[in-house]
Amino acid sequence: MAEQGYKKLYGQYQMRQLIVLLVIISGLIPVQAMDRELVNTSRSPHVRMRNVDMDAVRWTEGFWADKFELCRRAMLPSVQQGLLDPLNSEHLINFKITAGLEKAPRNSVDWSDGDCYKWLESVALVYQVTRDPKLDQLMDEWIDIIAKAQAPDGYIATQIGNNTANRLKMPHRHELYCMGHLLTAACIHHRVTGKDSFLGIARKTGDFLYEQFQPRPPRLVHFPWNPSAYMGLIELYRTTRDRRYLELAGILIDNRGSSPGGGDHRNGGTDQTQDRVPFRNETQAVGHAVCATYLYCGAADLVAETGENTLLEALRRIWLNVTTRKMYITGAVGVGGGVSASGDPLHEAFLADYELPSRSAYCETCSNIGNAMWNWRMLALTGNAKYADVMERVLYNSMLSAVSADGRKFFYCNPLKWTGEQTGPHKHHTATRWSVHSCYCCPPQVARTIAGLSGWAYSVSKEELWVHLYGGSTLTTQLPDGTEVSLEQETMYPWDGHITIIFRNTPEKPVSLKLRIPGWSEEATLKINGRDSQSAPRPGSYATLRRKWSAGDKIELELPLEVRLIEAHPDVVELRSSVAVMRGPIVYCLELPEQQNGQNIWNEGIFLPENIRFKSRFDKSRLGGITVLTGRALNAGGKQRFGREKQASISSRNADWTNQLYRRFESRSINGSEIGNIDIELIPYFAWANRGVSWMEVWIPLVR
Repeated sequence: MAEQGYKKLYGQYQMRQLIVLLVIISGLIPVQAMDRELVNTSRSPHVRMRNVDMDAVRWTEGFWADKFELCRRAMLPSVQQGLLDPLNSEHLINFKITAGLEKAPRNSVDWSDGDCYKWLESVALVYQVTRDPKLDQLMDEWIDIIAKAQAPDGYIATQIGNNTANRLKMPHRHELYCMGHLLTAACIHHRVTGKDSFLGIARKTGDFLYEQFQPRPPRLVHFPWNPSAYMGLIELYRTTRDRRYLELAGILIDNRGSSPGGGDHRNGGTDQTQDRVPFRNETQAVGHAVCATYLYCGAADLVAETGENTLLEALRRIWLNVTTRKMYITGAVGVGGGVSASGDPLHEAFLADYELPSRSAYCETCSNIGNAMWNWRMLALTGNAKYADVMERVLYNSMLSAVSADGRKFFYCNPLKWTGEQTGPHKHHTATRWSVHSCYCCPPQVARTIAGLSGWAYSVSKEELWVHLYGGSTLTTQLPDGTEVSLEQETMYPWDGHITIIFRNTPEKPVSLKLRIPGWSEEATLKINGRDSQSAPRPGSYATLRRKWSAGDKIELELPLEVRLIEAHPDVVELRSSVAVMRGPIVYCLELPEQQNGQNIWNEGIFLPENIRFKSRFDKSRLGGITVLTGRALNAGGKQRFGREKQASISSRNADWTNQLYRRFESRSINGSEIGNIDIELIPYFAWANRGVSWMEVWIPLVR
């Protein structure tokens, strides 16, 4: 039934695309405004909004401008050095070995190629901004080597090499994971440079995959293990307009869960790879968190092209399960190892509802970023601000926590608590970030995300201009009808909640400016040219300002950045007596470095009184510039006195947790002065572990 439904939708889609093509040829849609997006939705018929070209946005100042510069200056060369380091697990040299240009044993993980392609994608995205000829030359050199490593029939996977008898034997060998990242990186390279060298390799790979999988051979039903190929194939279709690649992406998603019970998870057919239940019937997030989020991204991309509502409804069900039962407050996903409800062994995986331990939290960087990528796609499909809120939560917290302040070292796991050890529950838990590791997939994932993040900031739709991310930037783009518009954004967000947008070039007709009001933002205000807007901003929505704009029109959005305590659903048993601290989109943590007597302070205990009041202070000299929070907390002795000294209070807590995993903690009204007896300082969670081994926690015990 799923196959028949897909074929029907695909036939309808082909007719719509023919109509779109005729419209383009007739000149009604400007071709030059298309096809250069990071994720190319310019001709996707089932999106609420379309991405803007990669060269339409430039970070100019502030937080994300600084992070892009850090990526250009430090992350990019550090990742390249890491991929050339023989002590690491992923190696660029494998392409030379397979091409016959080097004689050496291959000593890498099976997914090495894919992470090298992610690095090349990062280089292309930085080159898009800088136009540094050295980066262009660097890409040309490696693309030429990759071309030599590719077999004449289009197959390329250095972990298998030139041994054709070993091709596509076991899903866990990650051949399609690697090829999927090749397809994506090649499309980005083509859009950035206009060259066909890498795209030609990708087309040969896509053709090979189509020939292998289009007949739907049963022996390949459990491929791919990690489904980056879904995104890669659809992006290749969007770049070349060859419908076979879109068809193949649909076939691979149809295969998911169609033949359950493969035994060992390495063969597929189990919950570990979301392969036990047909995807359209799934109700919850299961299995390996990177595989899961990549699957959800690919399915969302397919919906954008076909409009299949059954797929979209599955994505909505899974999203609700993740965000109300299985996501960490930092936006991270993936708890660790265990067993699914069906009895399948799991690792690096989503586990049971509300199973969210802090110290053993796995929270792999790649899965966290995958969560952001998925929510960005859901935002494009629906225009619902709740997806942008999750996207932002990841970007400021569980993505950035993966990279050091100097941009040269990285985390694989991102736990929410650390207790002074050098190692953790899993080999990927480390006390500090590293440059050499037994799995080097996360550094290029961080680099390519930050390098291309300007492409996430804005979108367009019919007579609408959307602002998703706040950061100093310029935008010069076209609406879908070809109308040109440009603006400038000025802000020091997330440290300051004042955002100014000034139109520089405006259409001759009314246009709606849609500004995201984060779900955490209360009492936001809007002004147009100094006067209060009649639009009342509502948390968790897009404030719509529609008028005929003029050059120089100034919009001012104020998002109050009040410090707030956050509590977790009571079914997260470990967190029942603790709260987290947030300011704006930033999650904070208590960090006690070993070199600053951290162990003794930790052993004495630190507790937050429910009436604590934090003060915020921006410290330009700390860790690249961060806002720190200071307040009066309690040690063990103060905790004992707190219960005796506080006066009568009235609880105002709401027992209704419908579709909520985290919410603002409603402290009781205490008739008394500050009762804390020790000074504490909290820093952004993403900035922890930059001062050596430490004791750290996001969820701090609360005293009531």
